[in-house]
Amino acid sequence: MKKFRLLLEKQWFAYTFAACAAVLLYCIIEHFSGLSAFVKGFFSMISPIIIGLVFAYLLNPISAFFEKKLFCKMKKESARHAASVILTAVCVVLLLALLLVALVPSLIQSVTKLVNNMPEYTSKLEELVNKISSKADSFGIKIDISTISTFIDNTMAKGMQFVKNNTDKIMGMLGSVGSKISNFFIGILFGFCFLAAKKTLLSFASTLRMAVLRKEKYDKSNEMLNRCNTVFLRYVGYTLIDAMIVGVTTFVFLLVTRMPYAPLIAIMVAVTNIIPTFGPIIGGAIGIFFLVLDKPINALIFFAFICVIQALDGAVIKPRLFSGSLGIPGVWTLVLIILGGKVAGVLGILLAIPFAAIFVVFYQESIKPKLEKRKNAINAKAEATEVSENE
Repeated sequence: MKKFRLLLEKQWFAYTFAACAAVLLYCIIEHFSGLSAFVKGFFSMISPIIIGLVFAYLLNPISAFFEKKLFCKMKKESARHAASVILTAVCVVLLLALLLVALVPSLIQSVTKLVNNMPEYTSKLEELVNKISSKADSFGIKIDISTISTFIDNTMAKGMQFVKNNTDKIMGMLGSVGSKISNFFIGILFGFCFLAAKKTLLSFASTLRMAVLRKEKYDKSNEMLNRCNTVFLRYVGYTLIDAMIVGVTTFVFLLVTRMPYAPLIAIMVAVTNIIPTFGPIIGGAIGIFFLVLDKPINALIFFAFICVIQALDGAVIKPRLFSGSLGIPGVWTLVLIILGGKVAGVLGILLAIPFAAIFVVFYQESIKPKLEKRKNAINAKAEATEVSENE
């Protein structure tokens, strides 16, 4: 690094470096679409490996807990680690099986009911329009029902025609979804492999870092990485717990009030609650859409409930889980979510906030001390110059 700074002080090297950087920037801008396609294709190819690394990272605390608490009496460390990984895999498989057995039949039933009742929902919508028209007539306001009915019929006809004309595209989208699902399950298998080889991977990464960094910087980087790990796991874990609490509460409320589509709406609310800022709005809108087709009064009651539960979630549940802010200004939250969505889709939306929190830790631990040191050096130099001039 010092050699590079010394070279930059030489005029010919500084000009050469600036020219090369300008040419590189121009090439990137000129071929941005091709570069973007290449990056997307590359990440699509290695997506199972990325999913596996993320999956292994998230399951590592559970495996470590089993290793330290349940299998602590085993003498061989390799046996303890293998037993903990196997038990973690068994727990994950059982949890997925339980979710599939408990939720998939209900989801299929809800979706089937929704599709089968579409003609009834259409007739109810027309009946609602007729009631509104009759009420308007009583107040002397005339509404052309035929125009509204024609609009509804045309919209449904256009929807059916769109499905017929774009069958190939829809099948292609379904194939893409199937490919992503297969990549996800392959990534889970990779995750268990990475989890089993955790010690080897960590040892390799540690050796590589020790070869590049001096001991002082190596120790500081370890402290920073530990803090980043704590922030990230805390955010992800508490976000999942929060989503589970909101989803279960929604499911119980829908069962108690005997509203339809309880499993489907509860899952939608729980999953979308993971997404910061926009998630609760999306989940509530989906639930209201399903319920208003059945009974508008149910949609109104659900709207009131979702407002209350989200208010409690924002004012009580999340503050108790997170025990304060992650250090990110509220204005930047929206910007980070939009940028994360543009860069990496749904995954970018989910990870934008914890990555920003990790950057805050990196700034506090690494960048800010260097800036303060540089500022003090400049001030000291300025004071020395002023003293010498006064003398």
